[in-house]
Parts: sequence; structure tokens; C-alpha cells
Amino acid sequence: MIESAGGMVPFLCHVFLILFGGFFGLNFAFNKNFASKNFGFDNIQATYMGRPLGFLMTGCVVMAFFALFEIAGVTSANEIFGAIFIFTVLAFVYNISLVMKILPTHDGNDHHIKNAIRPLIPMIVILIRYFNL
Repeated sequence: MIESAGGMVPFLCHVFLILFGGFFGLNFAFNKNFASKNFGFDNIQATYMGRPLGFLMTGCVVMAFFALFEIAGVTSANEIFGAIFIFTVLAFVYNISLVMKILPTHDGNDHHIKNAIRPLIPMIVILIRYFNL
């Protein structure tokens, strides 16, 4: 399994992305307070905004899990991680534009830099995995 993933470092990156994405995906989908309290949205509509995102992230995690164990003929996770990478780049650009006040925030308050840093975590792990294959 480690050899099919490309070595120890890509294998550990693959497992980390499954755990990281699974945590956020399941919390967005099923934890009512996750989107509203942890990301600064005071409205109950944030819960319903996060659910589709959570199900999308959980689907990507399931496909990455299938690719790790080569279930159902899925042998390559490059497309899955490519889609996640594009999503994290767009999320980072959007959040940094809110921090730098290029775009207005939804409530007029300042946007915290921690929200711009969060998408960098899986993006860096995907880059590490890519360059170690």
C-alpha cells in the first residue's frame, strides 16, 4: 500500500488529507454549531450553508480513501487531490482578499487572518505529496 502510494511521505500526506478533510467535512455536514461559531457567522443560515460543503468534502475524502486502498478500481488520487488543491487555492485567494479589504465582508467586520491560513494547510500537504511522488 505504501509503495502504491509512491513512498512513505506521499502515503502520510494521503492519510493526513483523509483525516483533515474527514474532520472538516463531517463537522460541516452534521455539527450545527461548527460553521456558525467557529467561522464567525452568527446566523443559523450558516449551518445550512455548510452542509453542502460538508457533503462535498466528505465525498472527496471517501474517494481518497478508495484510492488509498484501491477499492472499486480507483487507483489514482491525483484527480481528487487536484480538485481539492484548486478549491484551497480559490479559498485562500478569497479569504486573503477579505483580510486585505479588497472585497467587503458579509457583516462589515474585519476578517481574521486565521481564516486565510486554514486553506493553506491542505494546499501545502498536497504540494508536499506532489513533489515527493
